[in-house]
This record gives sequence, C-alpha cells and structure tokens, in this order.
Amino acid sequence: MTSHSQALRQILSQNQAVTALFLEKIIRDVDIGVHEHEIGNFQRLSFDLHVMIRGDSQPKNDEIADVLNYEYLIAALDETLNSERVSLLETLANRLLDRILQPELVESATVVITKLDVLDGDGHLGCSITRMK
Repeated sequence: MTSHSQALRQILSQNQAVTALFLEKIIRDVDIGVHEHEIGNFQRLSFDLHVMIRGDSQPKNDEIADVLNYEYLIAALDETLNSERVSLLETLANRLLDRILQPELVESATVVITKLDVLDGDGHLGCSITRMK
C-alpha cells in the first residue's frame, strides 16, 4: 500500500508539478459495522478525500470547464454511500476510491474515513487507503 506522501513523491519525481484537490471533514451518518449493535444503527463518519493530478492545472480561460471540477468528489461520496450497505471501512474506502479515480486526469487518490463516536471522546478509529493508477 502506498501512502499519500509516497504517491505525491512518485508523481513529482516524474513531473514538475502536481495539483491536489481535496474535500475534508465531510460528515455523514452511515449504517456501517460488523458488530450486532452497529447493524441498522447509523454512525457519524468523517471523510477526507485527496486527489492528485499531474501538472499545475493552469486553467486557460479561468473557466470550470478548464479544470477537473472538484464537486465530483461530493457526488462520488454520496453515490457510494447510497449504494449497498457495507460492513467494513476498508470496503467503503475502496469503493469510494474506485469512483474518485475514474476521471482520466486523476493519477492517485487517498480516502480517509474516521468513525467519530466509537471511543467516547478518547480518540478516533479509522481507515486510510491511497491508490495510484
């Protein structure tokens, strides 16, 4: 598994610039978990999505059509959450990565999912997965 910083270093070693798009601290209530007390009960999850694109994404005309519209990250998140229920954060993160890596311009992406309420205020549990094309 590649980390977010390793993916960035690899892309930069082959290019002069990288554009990073991100969506952070998006909170959704999600039915997820393997334990009996979790099934059917929604949990607050925080999502951080990071996408790396080769180059500096210099828009030609300062128009949204000239760049990768980062709003697709919100759509990918909501579409993934509205599909079938999963039990594991790892499964959810991989399904989300499948969607956010679809645009041709995207070289790598990182998904971080955090369960906010599991440890009663004494830290957070979560999963982070980075994938390169």
